[in-house]
Amino acid sequence: MKRIILYFVLFSASVVQAQSSKAVIAKLQKATVYLQGAHLYYNEPINLVAGNNEFVFENISPFISEASLQASSKGAVVMEVKHLLRYKEKLVVTKQYDKEIQFVLDSLEDLEFSLKDVGNKENVLATEKHMLLNNRIIKGEPLRDSLALLRDGMQFLQEKLNFIYEEELKLARAKNKITKQKNKLEVRYSNLLLLQSGQDNSNNNTAQPIHEVVVTLFSETAMNTQVSFNYFVQYANWVPQYDLQATSATSNFQLKYLATITQNTGINWANVPLTLSTSNPGESNTKPELNPWYLSFIAYRKQMEDLSMNARMPMQAQTASKANNESTDDVEGAYKSLVQYVNVTEGMIRTEYEIKLNYTIASDGKAHKVLINQRDIPMLLQFAAVPKICNDAFLLARVTGWEDMNIIPGNARIYFDGAFVGEMYLNASTTSDTLSVNLGRDKTIVITRKKIKDNYKEKIIDDEKIETRSIELVVRNTKNIPIEIILEDQVPLVQGTNDIKVKVLKMDGATLEEATGKLTWNVKLGVKDSKKITFTYEIRHPKSKPIAGL
Repeated sequence: MKRIILYFVLFSASVVQAQSSKAVIAKLQKATVYLQGAHLYYNEPINLVAGNNEFVFENISPFISEASLQASSKGAVVMEVKHLLRYKEKLVVTKQYDKEIQFVLDSLEDLEFSLKDVGNKENVLATEKHMLLNNRIIKGEPLRDSLALLRDGMQFLQEKLNFIYEEELKLARAKNKITKQKNKLEVRYSNLLLLQSGQDNSNNNTAQPIHEVVVTLFSETAMNTQVSFNYFVQYANWVPQYDLQATSATSNFQLKYLATITQNTGINWANVPLTLSTSNPGESNTKPELNPWYLSFIAYRKQMEDLSMNARMPMQAQTASKANNESTDDVEGAYKSLVQYVNVTEGMIRTEYEIKLNYTIASDGKAHKVLINQRDIPMLLQFAAVPKICNDAFLLARVTGWEDMNIIPGNARIYFDGAFVGEMYLNASTTSDTLSVNLGRDKTIVITRKKIKDNYKEKIIDDEKIETRSIELVVRNTKNIPIEIILEDQVPLVQGTNDIKVKVLKMDGATLEEATGKLTWNVKLGVKDSKKITFTYEIRHPKSKPIAGL
């Protein structure tokens, strides 16, 4: 019986010892960063006793999502994992600042007497100046009109006023100095009172919340093992960014896939490996449902046709960019060495980039750039122009194979022959397998477009008006190398009526896209060569109905 009692006492003591464990500053082991938010992972060694064990971990983000908190341990059962707040205790009120407080009070009292002395002297000077300026001689009201007396009075006035003003200036400086000393002592007095009461904020002695994760485990035997826990936080994200680099000497386009990472989670990520995920836990994962779609008659309907010029004019998107002065050649070697430390995993709904190098990212919202993929992909350099809008020729890179990099939409910086040429939005959601990248304008290819007035004809047959129009395009190559250029133009389309008919009479070898009315020519030019292209179309419509849009 005594052995049983002794065993029970020892077992109870071991449980109490385990449950009264001290808080541990947990070390962040790794972070998975999403497009919005991050998952933080911890793994800490622990000593278990037989029975219940409770461990308290600090260094927890204040933005922890409690619903996402989970824990595990090998060889033990996780009974409970929870998030708690603990507050620092205020300093106990003491008398250790009594002497210093009394010294400050005595100094303030002395300064008050000094200010009073300065004030008295100012009053004396003010009285003396008042009596001086109101003297009858100084005011020119003597009983006898004497010029010599007036001259002596003015000299006396000048000397006395100069003396009075000098003394007033000295007193003003002394008063200012005393006032500054008094203000400093008053601030010091206030701080000493806070220190005395234990409410000083300068050393973070006020009650502040400390976020903790508390894990309770049960073990049948005493052992050394590890406990792992993780949770989701907001205020962290990564944004894709791309560098597209091309040169005229190669047929490859180098695409660098980078991530810009920022975090404001309230704790610093010190020397931890990162994993970037293309998923976004903040988005809803619920499939939308269709509601019934009902049709009914309406009592009134008004139709309005908008013939706005803005709706008919082709839209041109121009992006104002700031040139990046960073030399891409300087980081080329670093990028190549970083790619081999990135492991890409494709899942059913996400792609993850596991970076095998450790990074330190402070909780300050500043951007940190990481290379996650890089590849040389085939390209074809080609000139193209749309003379109806602009007479310049544009150099394009037709890129294929880029969709194999599992990229997501983002901004891309474009470099050609080592120079920054602009930015574009890389839309990874497009269904096209060819990416068109603008590399810049070429002024050495001269292009003109004009209407041929001699071919412009109008005639009326019965109630129908027929208009015939011809356009002439001329392209000239002034380079010392042959080129190939794509020219684009268009013929009008008809919408909303069958009374207008458009017919192309001459295309001069163009390819017509019926749905858009686009005409495309593939023109090959030799050195210093030129070519003329014409196309003609006619428009038929009722003569009584003028056409909008021509």
